[in-house]
Parts: sequence; C-alpha cells; structure tokens
Amino acid sequence: MQSLVSLFTTYLPYFILVLTLLVFVHEYGHYWVGRRFGIHAEVFSIGFGPEIFGWTDRNGTRWKVSAIPLGGYVKFLGDSDETSATPSTEPLSPSDRRRAFFSQPLYARAAVVLGGPAANLIFAFLLLTAVFFFAGEPYSPATVAVQIDGPAAKAGLRTGDEIVRLADKRIDRYEDIQDAQFLYWAKPMSVEYRRGNQLLRGEIVSQFCERTDRYNNTLRYGDLGLDQLIRPVVGGFTAGSPAEAAGLKVGDLLLSVDGKPIEHFSRIPELIGNRAGQPLAVKYERDGRVEEATIVPIADKAVDCTGKEQMIGRLRIRPAAITEFRSHGVIGAMGAGVRAVWGMTTMFYTSMAQILTATRPVDELGGPIRIAKAAGEASYSGWVGILNLVIALSVVLGVFNLLPVPMLDGGHLAMYLYEAVRGKPLSLRAQEVGLKLGFALVIGMALIATFNDIRLLLR
Repeated sequence: MQSLVSLFTTYLPYFILVLTLLVFVHEYGHYWVGRRFGIHAEVFSIGFGPEIFGWTDRNGTRWKVSAIPLGGYVKFLGDSDETSATPSTEPLSPSDRRRAFFSQPLYARAAVVLGGPAANLIFAFLLLTAVFFFAGEPYSPATVAVQIDGPAAKAGLRTGDEIVRLADKRIDRYEDIQDAQFLYWAKPMSVEYRRGNQLLRGEIVSQFCERTDRYNNTLRYGDLGLDQLIRPVVGGFTAGSPAEAAGLKVGDLLLSVDGKPIEHFSRIPELIGNRAGQPLAVKYERDGRVEEATIVPIADKAVDCTGKEQMIGRLRIRPAAITEFRSHGVIGAMGAGVRAVWGMTTMFYTSMAQILTATRPVDELGGPIRIAKAAGEASYSGWVGILNLVIALSVVLGVFNLLPVPMLDGGHLAMYLYEAVRGKPLSLRAQEVGLKLGFALVIGMALIATFNDIRLLLR
C-alpha cells in the first residue's frame, strides 16, 4: 500500500516531468529534420489519445498535449497514421505531394526517421558535456583492494594492483570496473593489471550476487572480490555508530585494530566482521597524534552472495570520498561526453542481447512504473539525481528506438536499407506483415515490462 501511495504522490510527478521532456526532444528531432526538407508536419503531440489543450502555429501544425502521457508523435502530411509507417490512400494535390513525407527521396525519409533517436543522443551528449565542463568528470583511480579468498585473490591479484583491462575492455576508472560487474554476472573475465612495472594477465571468475537496495530494487552483479583502494579515513558515521560514541571524529586515520594494521578501508570488515559485541582496541591518528579508543562493534545483519544471512560486526563508519573530478576544457568535455554516451549505448545493447539469449532474466525489463519509481528515487538526490536520470533515459530512449523492430525508428531504417539495396521498397503486404509482427513484439515487451513493474510495486 505504501508503494502505491508513493507512486502517485512522489514518483508520478517526476515521471511525467522527465518523460515529457525526453519525448519532446525525441519528437522535435523528427520534426526539425522534416522541416529542413520542407516536409509539412500536421500534428506534433506529446502523449496519445484525446487532446487536453493545444494550438495551431502559422505553418498549420497543430501542437498539442494529449491525455495519455506515455509517448508522443509527429504526423507528417500524407501519413496514414501517427507511426508514419505507410502512406495515406487519400489523393494529394501536386503542391501537397511536394510537402508529404512519402514523396521525399529515400535519404530525406531516412534522415527524418533518424532525427528522433539522434536528438536524444545529442541531448544527452550536450548535458554531459556541460556537466563535465562546469563540474568536471567523476573519476576514481582503478587501483584496487583485494578481498581475502575472493575471486580476484584466487586469480592472483593483490591489493595495490591497478586494473588496466577487464573483459577485453579498457579500464580508465574504478567506475569502469563497476560497469563490468553489472554487465557480466558469473562469466570468466580476462584481466590485465599493473603491479609496479609489471603488466600481468589473468582470468577472474566472478561470483553471482543478488541484493536488494534501500528502495527495494533488485541489484544483480558479478562479485569480483575487489574494492576501491581507499585510505582508512573516517568520512562520516551512520546512525548508532559505536565508533562515534567512542569519540572518533571525521578525518581520523585508522591505524590498527587489536594490533593488526588497517592498510585500507575495506580491511576493516575483515578485521572486525566476527568480533561483534567484543571490545576492540582501535588506534587512530588525529592532527599528527596517535590515540587509542576501545570500541565494541555492533552486530548487523548481512546477506552474502548465496543469500545466507549472518550477523557481522560493524563500526558504522563511512569512508572519506576519494572520487576526483577531472577538469576539462570544451574539447575535453566533449570527448568525455562522447565516451560516456558510447559506454551507456554499448551497455544497453549488451544487456538486450543477454535478455534475448536468456543469459539475463526478462524481469530486468521495466516499463512506466519502474521509470516513475526511478524518477522518484532520483529526486531524493536533488537535481543531480534528476539530471543523471534524464541523461540515462535519453540515451536509452534513443538507442531503444534504433532497434530494427517494425514500429520503431530502427524498423523504418531497416526497410529503407532494403529499399536502397533492392532499388524498390518492400511491398505494402510485406510492410503490413512487418508492422503487425513489430506491434506484437512491442506489445509483448510492454506487457512483460508492466508485469515486472507490478511485481516490483507489490512486493
């Protein structure tokens, strides 16, 4: 019940805001390119169904907002419907034929169709470029701490190694390692890493993990047994922290627990995990002085990758942030924007291929409810969270529409490619069959996504 209330009171307004913006960008891409070729747009609609309000501009285009806010369309002169899939059977005057979509040369029609997805990708690129120029590009070094007996340790890696390549992809930041973990769950991954002046190679067999975050979202990833190599500096406390109660402060450098050195932050759970409720002598450095405090770790419930619950000791402290922000000029920010969009694009297509080949479950497909939920959750992070969501969804909307499925922009482009190769378009019968198959596929995906959304909402 609480999830339903949150959906309508918190999530829905942000969902409508984000989706309306991205649909407008997408459809305006079609419209803008069409206008460049002299094609007349009869209707530009945000949403489907009955019109709520609208106006007609001096060019005769009806701009409107419709009742169902789950998409939008541009209907060009001569289209039989909103999909621009087939021409109308109504006769056109010679002057109207020159302004009709289906009377245009092949390259013009392809450009108009491509305009929508391109607008979403360009929009994401521009936002990312602005963020990287004004705020810098988030960057965490790819130097790692290796967990005892974890997959990376078994592959021969050691704490302090720098990952160079993983799963045949170049690693520039620790964030690239995290992307690989979410993309490949239990797959052996080739790894190249630098240790001093040596470049070493190996293979890590990741361990499948499934966890639930604080918003009740299921997170699946391949655990590599790697953490960021973070200095053991106290960056903050969570509620009921025994370390804070014992007198530790933000900025303290932890040195040892019962005489055992703390080389890096992820070493702390290894030292205290089985010491819940037991007094520990913790040495730390503050303002150049070494001090000592007695701390009794609190027992917290944790779930391992196999789903087994156990109680472990925690100090309830957070590490100091080590994420840096690389400064960029305009050209550098543009390059970083291109890399970021390309990275999100390859992740999307790889994930879709994994779903189609059953190596990733179909319950990862999400629809409007999941998008609304993500929008609401992003709002808790302020405008930064909303901006990140807008960028990610803009890329997804662009690349999803490029899939070669009839009814989607990619399906139209596939038919135009056929026309370019054969010198003649597909027959109307073949187009009709293709549209029906595409419609069935899109509706099937929508039903699966909606079913997944409802299960997420009710659990």
